[in-house]
Amino acid sequence: MIMKFFRKKRNMKIILWAVAILIIPSFIILGLGGKTGGKRESYAAMVNKEYITLREYYTELSKTEANYRKMFGENASEFLKKLNIEEGVLENMIRDRILVHEAKQRRIRVLNNEIVEIVKTDPVFLDENGRFDERRYREIISSIPAEELRKTEDAIRHQIMLEKLKETVLAEVNTSISNEELDTYIKDNQIQDTDREALETRLLWRKREEHFEQWYADKRKDAKVEIYLLFQAPAVPTE
Repeated sequence: MIMKFFRKKRNMKIILWAVAILIIPSFIILGLGGKTGGKRESYAAMVNKEYITLREYYTELSKTEANYRKMFGENASEFLKKLNIEEGVLENMIRDRILVHEAKQRRIRVLNNEIVEIVKTDPVFLDENGRFDERRYREIISSIPAEELRKTEDAIRHQIMLEKLKETVLAEVNTSISNEELDTYIKDNQIQDTDREALETRLLWRKREEHFEQWYADKRKDAKVEIYLLFQAPAVPTE
C-alpha cells in the first residue's frame, strides 16, 4: 500500500512542498459573469459540466495567499493588492479541471509503483550517501496520520498524471531544434562563443513550453466554462 509511505509530521511539510504547485496567475479570465441565482451562491465556476464549489475556491485562494505571505513577508499585503490573485486562482483551477478532463479522455493512468519511485527520491528518505534508507523511511512514515498520507499520495498522483499528459501532447508534434534554427537564433541574437548544446537545451525547453501552452489555450477556448464569480479590477496605483 502506498499509504505506508509517509509517517512523520515534522517531515510532512518537506514532502508536501516537493509536490505542491505554487499557483501564479498566468492566464487572463476569458469571460466573467454567467448565470445568476442559486449557482452563484454555491459555485465559483463550471468546467465541462463539473462544478468548482465556492468552498474549493476559497480554500485554494487562502492557500495561495499564505504562500505569497511566506515568500514576501511583511510586503505581501502591498504586493497582493497589485495582483488579480482572485481571478488567477480561479483560472488556475479551471486549467486544472481541463487538463484532468483531457487526461481522463486519453485514459492516462498513474501506477502505484510510480508514486513509490517519486517518494523514494525525496531527500528526507535518503542516507548520507544519497541512497534510499528503508529504516529511515519506515521511521518517518510511522507517525503520519492516514488522512495526511492519502492527501499527499493524491497530490503526487495528480502531478504525475499532468506530467504524463504534457509528455503525451508533446510527443504528438516535432519539438526538436534543428541546426538551422540554432544557427539562426545565434545570428539574430549576435551570440558569440556559446555552448551550442546548452543553448539547444534552453531553446528546446522554450519550444516545448510554447507548444503546450498553445495546445492548452485551444482546449481552454473549446471548453464549456461558466464563471459565476464577479471580480473587480485591481486598483491602479496613483502617482
